[in-house]
Amino acid sequence: MNEQKLEKQRRNLVDRGVLSPDEKLYGSSTINYTEKLIGRIETWNQGGVAIFTDRQVILTKGFSCEYIHIPYSCIKELGKCNQGLFPIGMVITYENRESGEIVTEKISLGKRKKWLQIISEKTGL
Repeated sequence: MNEQKLEKQRRNLVDRGVLSPDEKLYGSSTINYTEKLIGRIETWNQGGVAIFTDRQVILTKGFSCEYIHIPYSCIKELGKCNQGLFPIGMVITYENRESGEIVTEKISLGKRKKWLQIISEKTGL
């Protein structure tokens, strides 16, 4: 994404209250995500966005307008996974700051290597 589009997207996210004014946006990607059904059984769903900044990863799932803010300091584990047969998935395990519980999010996205590298650098994992 070129710098002009990135800055326009950043301003839009700041205007909506998703980012703070001094937060730097690295980029975003459309995602697929998992939803737990029963126990360890989960299904992949389409339609979401991952937003990567200098402070956090922000996820939206489906048609929800709810944002899941995952500060880099809360990320405990980071890994790769497959979506079916395709090696395009990422696993992020983090501590929910409000409830204190450990949460695992599985998402699939393009340019997985790039986003994993950014998260790894920010978290030290």
